[in-house]
Amino acid sequence: MRRSFVSCVSKKEKGIVMYYRLSLIFIFLITFFYSCQKEQKNTQLQSSLGSLEPLEDFSQFPLKNKMFATENFKGVEKQILRMMRELEITGASVAIVKDGRLVYAKGFGYADSITLKEVKPYHIFRVASVSKLITAVGIMKLVEDGKLKLDDAVFGKNGILNDKEFLKIAEPSMKKIQVQHLLHHTAGWRNRFRADPLFRPLEIAEFMEVAPPPKIETLIQFMLGEHMIAEPGEFYDYSNFGYCVLGKVIEKVSGQGYEAFMQEEILKPLGISSMRLGKNLKEERFLEEVNYYDSSPAKQRLSIYGTGDSVSRVYEGTDIETLGPAGGWLASPIDLLRLVNAIDGFDNKVDFLKAESIQTMTTPKDSLENMVMGWKEVNDERWLRTGSLAGTGAVVFCGRDGISWTVVTNRSSWRGPKFSYDILAAMARAINSIEDWQEGKDYFEDLEKAGY
Repeated sequence: MRRSFVSCVSKKEKGIVMYYRLSLIFIFLITFFYSCQKEQKNTQLQSSLGSLEPLEDFSQFPLKNKMFATENFKGVEKQILRMMRELEITGASVAIVKDGRLVYAKGFGYADSITLKEVKPYHIFRVASVSKLITAVGIMKLVEDGKLKLDDAVFGKNGILNDKEFLKIAEPSMKKIQVQHLLHHTAGWRNRFRADPLFRPLEIAEFMEVAPPPKIETLIQFMLGEHMIAEPGEFYDYSNFGYCVLGKVIEKVSGQGYEAFMQEEILKPLGISSMRLGKNLKEERFLEEVNYYDSSPAKQRLSIYGTGDSVSRVYEGTDIETLGPAGGWLASPIDLLRLVNAIDGFDNKVDFLKAESIQTMTTPKDSLENMVMGWKEVNDERWLRTGSLAGTGAVVFCGRDGISWTVVTNRSSWRGPKFSYDILAAMARAINSIEDWQEGKDYFEDLEKAGY
């Protein structure tokens, strides 16, 4: 009996030892697997970051913040700092033009609040819906080149986007949608989620049975399978989706990628080299791009990548890349004013677009003055374009008195879309405080001489 007991215990001990050995092997294999996965992800990230080289060498950038910290612009600084303090803004950048001349360009606050990296005039920001103005200029350039007409049909066999993947159309009225309807936000879209499809990536990905986030091609297929809220041209309904479709129109007509066309045919001729489309993830930011901060408090969103993680709306919670033509551009205020100078209709500098094109873009089709092309609002006093996203606020103001300005921020305000009105009020006071407009001085010339 004693031997049997010892033998039994020995077998049990051996079993326990074997169990622990197998457990250790299993743990090792799991750890090794996840290490490989992490290493692969890091390798991909490094590859991605390796492609994001500095846009330019800004070490010799001629415009410094201290150049504009003068008595003449003391009122501008006072108003911007006051607005930032009241609305809890982390960083901002401001540029002002008078009669085509750049007279002011200054950064405020921080591009990164952790490292305390200050905003400089060359830093680039997400500009949200200001992107629509950029896209509209691209469309008008194609119209001027005879490659496109504003009354061209967009969908159907005789439409611009007549690819096989876009021919399954739920309602015949969709074949009546023209380029100008997309520009004016009057295409008549509606969908089952009663929301902007650009901000419903998970729901649409599930419905279309694709991996999230869905590409613009998938969004177009989804919307073409939905029902219309009105006939094209009859009902104004602000649409990010419509401008994303215009990005596909530009690609189809030009034969180039949207970003490549815009950079080569629009921005490069204007001397703009740092503007480009933004990315979704924080680690994919460009070296001259600011960090972004959401308003406080702000609800998190589910990751657009379908991981189930709750994430910031600023990174991974918004599909900036698909928003591209409608809300994905990055720019500095200086470069935005270069663009405005080229489409403002004034004779102090040669415009990039023809006078007829500029008039077409800025002639309202409604009494509210907002059914225009690219711009948000147009009247006898100002042409206005605003932009608002989580982590971003932007206003482009083209005054009909010859004074234009741009303000961008890297933090969204608790005021939401009304933030643009706060910027407008602050800048109205700032502009009124300037006494010397420095006749004869144009910092655009300094930038050009220095190769910027």
